[in-house]
Amino acid sequence: MRKPNGKSRVITSDLTLVIASLRYSSWSVRAWLALTHAGARFDTKIIGLLTEPDWKEHILTYSPAGKFPVLLIDDLVIHESLAICEWANERFPDAGLWPEDPMQRARARSVSTEMATGFEKIRENMPMHDHARVPGFEPDDETRAQIEHLFGLWQDCLRVSGGPYLFGDFCIADCMYLPMASRLRSYNILLTDTAADYSQALWSHPTIRAWTEAARSGPAIPVYDEYVRGMGGVLPARGSQ
Repeated sequence: MRKPNGKSRVITSDLTLVIASLRYSSWSVRAWLALTHAGARFDTKIIGLLTEPDWKEHILTYSPAGKFPVLLIDDLVIHESLAICEWANERFPDAGLWPEDPMQRARARSVSTEMATGFEKIRENMPMHDHARVPGFEPDDETRAQIEHLFGLWQDCLRVSGGPYLFGDFCIADCMYLPMASRLRSYNILLTDTAADYSQALWSHPTIRAWTEAARSGPAIPVYDEYVRGMGGVLPARGSQ
């Protein structure tokens, strides 16, 4: 049995997570969720993606890759969401960020890597915007096929684990797929029963609720807001759900 989440909180390093707005940046969200669930104490530095003058040059001062997120640990720089999640798992083993069972751990890593490298049509045609709602969205055939594959992947994982999360307890795989659940909600995609139950479990999790609160006050990126409005979507008033 794992120790309760948050028991391993004391660290000696200074941690700063460099991110874009948590409303829109799915990759930033994944790292933020893993660190938060692990109980890490970290500062966040938000760079104004597409809004801040010279934002590209600004992110390059933290990482040669020029992408979000970046975890700064004293003088060490870690970029890429999954690498940051792996660091959190090793630094905070009591948080259970990967399943204890080695076979399930391997499976969790495989589906997390698939998320990092796949589902390109969903990412292209359904950009993350957690608080937006696009009721009339109709995915094209390629996007629909990837949505169906996503539902199948979730169903397979939940069938083996018994839920409520992909591998039983909340783990990195759920951090990786939370932005997909957000997209499905934002673009009014009809869920299977299994996907609906899993999504409900995600929205009820305290780490996800903490992210929702943080994202609510995240800086706006007007070009993404206008994209949603151009699709007939609606945005809540600033500061509301």
